[in-house]
Amino acid sequence: MTGNDHDILQVMHTMRAMRRLKPDPVPDQLIAKILDAGVCAPSGQNLQRWSFLVVDDVDGKKFFGERYAYWLRERFAASLRNVDDSTSEGRQIKAALHLGDHMHEVPILLFCCGTRDWPFAVPAEQRVGRAPPSYGSIYPCVQNILLACRALGLGASLTTMHQMFEDDMHSFFGIPESHGVVSVIPIGFPLGKFGPVTREPAANKTHFNRWGQHKPGLASPVA
Repeated sequence: MTGNDHDILQVMHTMRAMRRLKPDPVPDQLIAKILDAGVCAPSGQNLQRWSFLVVDDVDGKKFFGERYAYWLRERFAASLRNVDDSTSEGRQIKAALHLGDHMHEVPILLFCCGTRDWPFAVPAEQRVGRAPPSYGSIYPCVQNILLACRALGLGASLTTMHQMFEDDMHSFFGIPESHGVVSVIPIGFPLGKFGPVTREPAANKTHFNRWGQHKPGLASPVA
C-alpha cells in the first residue's frame, strides 16, 4: 500500500456527515478543487451529465433554508416528538435540525444537478412527463465531492430534502427543466471533529457466489 492509498482510505474511514458548520467563508480556490474532484468521477458513456450551482448569497440560502427546515419537521414529525440525545439516532436528528435552522448561515450550498434522461428499463411508451436526472451518473460525482471536502478539512453532508420543493427551486434559482437537482451539499468549516465512522462490518452485508452463502474472512451474511 502506498502513502497515497493510505491517505485515500483514511479519508473514507473518517468522512462523517458534518451538519454543524461555521459561518466563516470558504475560499473560492477550495470550492474549485472540490468541483474538479467531482468531475473526475465516472459516468455512463462518459457523458458527464452533471452541472453545479454554487449558492452563497443570503437570499438564496434563506429561501432554501426556510423550506428545508419546514419539510424536515413535516416529514419527520413523529421522530421529533421524543428525541433522546443519549442515542446515536437522537444526536443525528438534533444535528439535522440544527442544520435546517442554520442553513442560511452555511457558507456554501452546492446544488448537484443532472441532465434528465429516462432509464433504459422504462419503455418508450411509459415515458410520460419529466424524466428523472441520471442518478447513477451523478452520485459518483457527489461522493467525490464529499471525499474532497473531507480531504480539504471542510465539513459537508448529502441532503435530499429538496425534492419536497424542487419546483420552487427551479423557479427561484432559474434551473432549467432539462436538469433535475440530485442533491444539495451544505459546505463549511466544521464545528466538530472528524473521526472514525461506525458501520456494521462489510462481511455481514456480503454474500459469496449465491445469496446467503458464506466465505471465511470475506462473507458472513446475517440476512
